[in-house]
Amino acid sequence: MPTPRPLVLLTLCLAASVVAGCKVDTVEPIVPIASAQADARLYGVWRYRDKGELIYVHIGPEWALGPAKEGQPMRIVMVDHKRNGLTDEVHVAYGARVGKARYLSVMQEYDGKREGYLVVRYSLPEPDVVRFATMRGERLAAAIRAGRIKGTVRGEATSEEGTITAEPAAIAAFLAAGGDELFNPPVVLRRVPDR
Repeated sequence: MPTPRPLVLLTLCLAASVVAGCKVDTVEPIVPIASAQADARLYGVWRYRDKGELIYVHIGPEWALGPAKEGQPMRIVMVDHKRNGLTDEVHVAYGARVGKARYLSVMQEYDGKREGYLVVRYSLPEPDVVRFATMRGERLAAAIRAGRIKGTVRGEATSEEGTITAEPAAIAAFLAAGGDELFNPPVVLRRVPDR
């Protein structure tokens, strides 16, 4: 399987590429898809700008007939502005709340087949600021090796990656117990004002 193009600095919301192939943090979403919680506070256009990087992230309902509701996926479109042109990526994500924390299960596909999900924790400390943090592969691998969650580990010492194979209820409990140690420092995006 070819390696997907890395997304915003490896830690922006939908991160990561791995030499061995498609990166997934978990085979199942954090909560069953029918229980996923779309978060209308994320809807809109967000901007990430840092040292020559300019990326716009559009977030909204995958489909909508009314307000955000349970089981509704979110669509995330990332547009990366580079000197030599634009690139774009489209993702589907399912929202979840575990305790007070909010997460996205971002679906990863290859050739139209679901491979699994990236786990992204997010917070909105202000209405126009969102912070996204992705899982740290080495910490997830260590938790799997220690038996804290069912999963598999691949790679070598400096590039180990773990994939959770547990059911959604076990994933949510693991995240509730894991706290900050499992995640990279957050990347901050700012909302683009409406016209």
